[in-house]
Amino acid sequence: MNALQIPKDLRAFAIKTALKRIIPCALLFIGFAVVLIFWGDVILPIDKDVVKVIVYTMVMLVPFALTGVPFKLIDKTYSGTVQKVEITTTADNAYHGQPTRENLYPKNTVFLHVVQENGVVIRKKAYERNAKLPQNLDAYKVGDSVFHLYGSMQTIVLPRASDEFVQCSVCGIKNDKNENVCESCGHSLIKNMD
Repeated sequence: MNALQIPKDLRAFAIKTALKRIIPCALLFIGFAVVLIFWGDVILPIDKDVVKVIVYTMVMLVPFALTGVPFKLIDKTYSGTVQKVEITTTADNAYHGQPTRENLYPKNTVFLHVVQENGVVIRKKAYERNAKLPQNLDAYKVGDSVFHLYGSMQTIVLPRASDEFVQCSVCGIKNDKNENVCESCGHSLIKNMD
């Protein structure tokens, strides 16, 4: 399998997505730090230094919780061949105690075990939807070549020679295989691993 060459516009999309996640976190972090430096003793009058350090640390973690960084930065661009498809459904049967979102709204999740070019196998979530909605559970098969672009919600199956359509790696819309850009979002289409 040859290395995947990612078009310039898709690399720009991934960089822009990362910046959209990092910049708000950095601004909130700086804002919280300024407030604690200048008004920390007024807002949080704590006498013990150990307790103050713990409370300040907890407050400084709030920007990360609000923006989802670093968890959103764990996402990465990858491509490879599907080795295993794993489908899980949250239980909607009997439960104890109060109902939870998982009990009331069961969902199907598809995990892919993907063999990358370097031989490393990674396990990634490719699909997750409410179990009562129309399903797409058979979209991935062992042996399919797949591609995921950082920042997008799509893991696409790259078309075979017999396929008529190619899926956009950014928006997920199916396009004619002869097209080079997505008719919906205008991004370049990934058609093969070369």
